[in-house]
Amino acid sequence: MVSMNRRSVMSLGLATLGAWLVRSSVGHAATEPKSGDGLHQVALHLNSDDERVQKGALSNIKNLYEEFGPGKVKIELITNGPGVKLFVKKETKFAEELVLLKTKYGVEYTVCSNTMKGMKLTHEDLVDQVDRTVPAIVRLIELQEQG
Repeated sequence: MVSMNRRSVMSLGLATLGAWLVRSSVGHAATEPKSGDGLHQVALHLNSDDERVQKGALSNIKNLYEEFGPGKVKIELITNGPGVKLFVKKETKFAEELVLLKTKYGVEYTVCSNTMKGMKLTHEDLVDQVDRTVPAIVRLIELQEQG
């Protein structure tokens, strides 16, 4: 049996919790499902470089899209701290999965620009699927304010 350190367990818990904090929102004309049931919007925050935690977060994303179906959920994965390594070309073990989630479901990816500065990373160091590089906490606040 593989043991996880306390930080990894907490990160996995946060990633899992984030996936379940799904909020139904109305009034998104361009993306709202035609059924009128509303669009579930999820901001998933990842701050771990533990491969099991990263894989768990990506699995949660896939499971949510499969559970709700096409056009019913919109997910943005926001990384900071060690979680940024998920998107670093030379370090990620999940490049193919990131491409699949982006092309099949339209997942949006945000990488913390403050972490990038601290790690001396440029946009060219990241996988092509990254949508934006901004401070992670700023992006989380923006999404929270949008409902």
